[in-house]
Amino acid sequence: MRRWTAAAIFLLAACAPKPVEFPVGMYAVSTPAQAEALKSLGFNALQSYQSEPKDVAALASAARQNGQLLLISPDGAMKAGAHAGDFPGAVWYIQDEPDVSRVTPAQLSAHDRRVKAWAPRNLTAFVVGDARKAKDYPGTADVLMEDWYPVPHLPLESSGDMVKRAADAAGGRRVWAVLQAFDWRLSPQHDPSKPRIGRFPTADEIRFMSYDAVLNGAQGVWYFALEPADTFNLQHAPELLKRVADAARQMSALAPVFARGRDIAPPFAPYPGAPAARAWTYHGRDYVILAARPTGHALKCPPELLASRWRPLFENRRDPRDLLFFWHGDYYLNEHRVLVLESRLSPRRLLGL
Repeated sequence: MRRWTAAAIFLLAACAPKPVEFPVGMYAVSTPAQAEALKSLGFNALQSYQSEPKDVAALASAARQNGQLLLISPDGAMKAGAHAGDFPGAVWYIQDEPDVSRVTPAQLSAHDRRVKAWAPRNLTAFVVGDARKAKDYPGTADVLMEDWYPVPHLPLESSGDMVKRAADAAGGRRVWAVLQAFDWRLSPQHDPSKPRIGRFPTADEIRFMSYDAVLNGAQGVWYFALEPADTFNLQHAPELLKRVADAARQMSALAPVFARGRDIAPPFAPYPGAPAARAWTYHGRDYVILAARPTGHALKCPPELLASRWRPLFENRRDPRDLLFFWHGDYYLNEHRVLVLESRLSPRRLLGL
């Protein structure tokens, strides 16, 4: 009997949804049907502004069935006297941009303590709109999030710069980046007398912001948003949704590397003007991300990464040199170009060396 019980426990554990280690999420999800559709597009996490307990419960159930993480406010459930155990996988979203809404550090910390007293097994999270303010909220919540939407007003790389500031202020908390996937023209304008300025980010811009976030310390990426306004739903604009989903699928494919891989030094000697780089080893292979953050000129690709042991991922060419431009004997990445490389299987790495 004991043998069968142990076997049943093992099978149940094997079949249970695995916790999301590196969330790849979509903001402003409203219904279980949307959650299911997003799962097929590579999103393993959802954020929702729903607050009615029945809606929260429905989304929590859908997320659990889909193996998705749910990021949502606890306020409605707490006011209704709901039991925290009914939302086992939820991450409680305790505040949206306290730096913008002028919630003081003491107020946010007190709210975090109330939520933790109600749901001691759940993580809590909040997002800052300007990472320069993140240091004002030390020690509050388990996850520090940063949202920064630069297109088209600010340099694209400012998104990663803000993630780096958040990571520097995290103090051991997890850091999740919230990236732009909307058109600013959908938002109210502070000065209606000025012309409307905005556009949806291109696929290359979304891809760059995603990888640049990881290079700067993000342990999860989110995209704002499925429904950024009452008059717009990204599902009704398939060509725009595809831009976001393409980046999300790449992030999801690499999530095990980001979450469980071992950080290693990039496999090339540092040199002036090198692309931003980060490297991991995972399951016997090495992985390298190169990103050309703007410097006013193209950036030379490290020659070591052009050797035959490396192949680019998510590209239609197998030789990395076919993806770069050649000039005076060297290969270069254009501004905002990202290259993701995977090495051949290495017995050394399989042995943990």
